[in-house]
Amino acid sequence: MTLDSTETSLLPPGVELPPAKRRLFEAAMELFGRDGYHAVSIRDLATALGQQPSAIYFHVESKQQLLFELALMGHRAHFDTLRDALMDAGADPHEQLRALVAAHVRGHLTYPSMARLTNRELRALPPDELQTVLAIRTSTEQMFIDVLDRGVRLGAFNTTDTFLAAKAIGAMGVRLPEWWTTDSPRTLEQIVDSYVEFALKLAT
Repeated sequence: MTLDSTETSLLPPGVELPPAKRRLFEAAMELFGRDGYHAVSIRDLATALGQQPSAIYFHVESKQQLLFELALMGHRAHFDTLRDALMDAGADPHEQLRALVAAHVRGHLTYPSMARLTNRELRALPPDELQTVLAIRTSTEQMFIDVLDRGVRLGAFNTTDTFLAAKAIGAMGVRLPEWWTTDSPRTLEQIVDSYVEFALKLAT
């Protein structure tokens, strides 16, 4: 099992790790995202890194801890990116929704290995760790709900169920890493623009 990623960066910006730990996290991100958490062993990770399995335990106590740290990293980075996009969007609900959707979609397309891991592999976590991660996801979803609620109050949006609208808009981005590549018939920015328009139509 070897690494074959074409992503320019597997980890989101702002992640500060020692070089050796970064290599481990990047290897785990790619292999978990590509093959599934349960299909990848500590020995597989060590082989991909050209190390002995014992070297992995210098950085993490277990494969489960590695998954938990990666899941936290991915969810926190996604939340921060959407929060920053919303803060820069101004007061208009249309522009706020546009900014959130663009950041959501672009993040899934720019970091597909992380997106696949955070959307596929969470159920491998024990209940307490899963709830910690899902709490961040709920806060991210709440940003969409708050924008939609405010848009409805101001008459900018007409959706009758902002909770389900937020779920549907969020779900649009989740499947993208499963099929999109740089060879696809739509560029990243074309998909971002189209998904923004889809979301605005759903809301209005």
